[in-house]
Amino acid sequence: MRFAFLFLALALVALLTGGPAQAYDRPAGKPAIVLAAFGTTEVEALGSFDNIISQIQKAFPNYEIHLAFTSNIIRDIWHKRANDKKFKKDNPKIDPRYYEIGNVFTELAKIQERGADVVLVQSLHVTDGEEYGDVKNLVEAIKGIKTFQSSLAPLPWIGIGAPALGVGDGPTAAVTAAAKALAGLVNEAKAQGAALVLMGHGNEHINQKAFSKLQKSLREIYPQVYIGTVEASPKIEEVAAELAKATPKPQKVILAPLMIVAGDHARNDMAGDEDDSWASVLKKAGYQVDSRLTGLGLNNDWVNLYVNNLKALESQVISLKK
Repeated sequence: MRFAFLFLALALVALLTGGPAQAYDRPAGKPAIVLAAFGTTEVEALGSFDNIISQIQKAFPNYEIHLAFTSNIIRDIWHKRANDKKFKKDNPKIDPRYYEIGNVFTELAKIQERGADVVLVQSLHVTDGEEYGDVKNLVEAIKGIKTFQSSLAPLPWIGIGAPALGVGDGPTAAVTAAAKALAGLVNEAKAQGAALVLMGHGNEHINQKAFSKLQKSLREIYPQVYIGTVEASPKIEEVAAELAKATPKPQKVILAPLMIVAGDHARNDMAGDEDDSWASVLKKAGYQVDSRLTGLGLNNDWVNLYVNNLKALESQVISLKK
């Protein structure tokens, strides 16, 4: 219902600002890319987004780059920080864009106002769970808005790029590419004789087999790789039980987030001091634990997965214009 209202509002704006008196073809604005992520409130984690924006801008120099956070709570926190003088004084290097961060809909509205004829929306999600599904539904709804005159269409061409592990249960090509992007971390664990445990977010509403496929692909490099999730299965207890059966049994575990940013989940649920954190559970089981607080957004091989998905999306535009 919330999105339906927004779609109707956008359609009405497009129609009310048009009409016969304004039926002209305005010059096309600069094409744009909207990067859609859940977001983070952790200042230390923003480097992942900064790096992603930098890498994608290099790959698409003629595009205007927008970042959108889909979490209402996270955006509200950043908007409040915009008026928090102490916070700004303590964090002078934060890019001002975060204080005005919008959701995908509001970023698209800004782009529409500038007259862009091509918009590429790129999901920064790992799998096509609930978050990706909502963004996709929004894009598809906007594509479905019809106007009497083509020049008054809200966004003449808009499409969405797939998440890192592709759409569905994880297409082989997407999973293989993701495994290659993580090979450096896997080989580091292998060199140390340590197990590598990756924390994915997961989703309790949508069955995501992509993680198990990725785990299988990573184990072709090194058998001691385990992927668990925060909100789905396997949980850390299941991972620990599987680790206990490993032969040879590792003495050390490297913990790392399988998420774009090392935000709240990584810093608290994974590496925190609470008794139920992943690090605490594994330490109690007798392992030496090395927690890595580095998001995937700082891994340029991983960021390149999104760059390639954007290039595939852009190729659709090129073919349509021929």
